[in-house]
Amino acid sequence: MKTLVTLYSAILLAGIAVGPCGAVEGTQGYRDEINRPPEPWKGPPRSGEQVYAQYCGACHARTTQGAPMPDDDIEWGMRARQGLKVLMEHTIGGYRQQLMPPRGGCENCSDAELKAAVLYILKQSGIEPDAKGKL
Repeated sequence: MKTLVTLYSAILLAGIAVGPCGAVEGTQGYRDEINRPPEPWKGPPRSGEQVYAQYCGACHARTTQGAPMPDDDIEWGMRARQGLKVLMEHTIGGYRQQLMPPRGGCENCSDAELKAAVLYILKQSGIEPDAKGKL
């Protein structure tokens, strides 16, 4: 029994020496990871459909917390009447106390890629901008 207690104490002390959750020296582990800026996208520009499929669809494909689906012409029609500028402000800055996260959760998407995703969703709802870019 004494050997077991000694072994347990040695393991405990070794864990304290390594740090919490095996963090590498000089980091806070999880806290550093969640606050680390995202890696920049190094590939070619993504289409609106690609951004939607990878990021937006996580909520908008199943009406999570009121997120309208792409083919919901009534909901998207109401949003389109606010104008593309407002839609982009909501997309980039987040909406309703983080129900929609900033940048739609795609922290390494460019503004142009986010705009393409918004226009893709609107097009799926039968809404397209006119020649001047107005909805």
